[in-house]
Amino acid sequence: MSESIPKRWHIDENTYDAYTVESLKTVDTHWHSHFLINLFTEGQGIQEINGKSYPIRRGSIIIISPLDFHRNIVSDEEKVSVCAVKFSDKFFYDSLADLCSLEDFPIVTTLSDEDYETAKTLFELLLSQQEKKTLIGADKFSRSLIEQLVILALRAVGKKKSEGNVTKMRRALGYIHYNFRNGLKVEDVAKHIGYSPNYFSSEFKRETGIEFQKYLQDLRLDFAMNLLRFSKITITEACFESGFKTLSHFSQTFKKKFGTAPGKIKKEK
Repeated sequence: MSESIPKRWHIDENTYDAYTVESLKTVDTHWHSHFLINLFTEGQGIQEINGKSYPIRRGSIIIISPLDFHRNIVSDEEKVSVCAVKFSDKFFYDSLADLCSLEDFPIVTTLSDEDYETAKTLFELLLSQQEKKTLIGADKFSRSLIEQLVILALRAVGKKKSEGNVTKMRRALGYIHYNFRNGLKVEDVAKHIGYSPNYFSSEFKRETGIEFQKYLQDLRLDFAMNLLRFSKITITEACFESGFKTLSHFSQTFKKKFGTAPGKIKKEK
């Protein structure tokens, strides 16, 4: 991977890791192959996510997905403390697909005093489980704690309970969002959720209002736009990092969607 591409942090499949940061520092824009929950317990600063700035303080909670670019902006004189947990995309599919989809992220909100105290307790339990991973039920217990943290954040932003059984389509969206940079085909996604390709295509259009291939292309284009806006990446790197096979097709579809050529985005930075 080129050095101009923002740093991407990794975590092994189907795992999680909880930790604390006692003195958060300003870091450059980066992205993750996993989800990240940050609960701010002291101080204040700025979280910049996908180019948008969010003030954070004690009680703020953010959850970012593998599609989000972010950086911390903290004054040298300010002490900012954070409780954090990162978890893999497969963990998301297995544990959280019934609650939300990747389109709900990033989540940035401030918890009520009561929910903040609950979240702190959940993190304390998660941290204690780090030393007990070999005990029976440790993984299930930790999963339930992370689920509760996500639920607190979703409720704080006013997320409503979904109607109907859309679990499989949410799993499909999660699979698409994590694998769109690869040579993803409709057959791959259909197989992932146990549908035939034709049935999946029709259900996908019914649920999302858009054809699968158009959805996939738009996802790649939006990601490419973020790469060009928030990094020093070249146009060619953005093309292939986003899942396109040829530069000509990338440039053509990019201009059609955004009304401007990729090169102009670079010049406007």
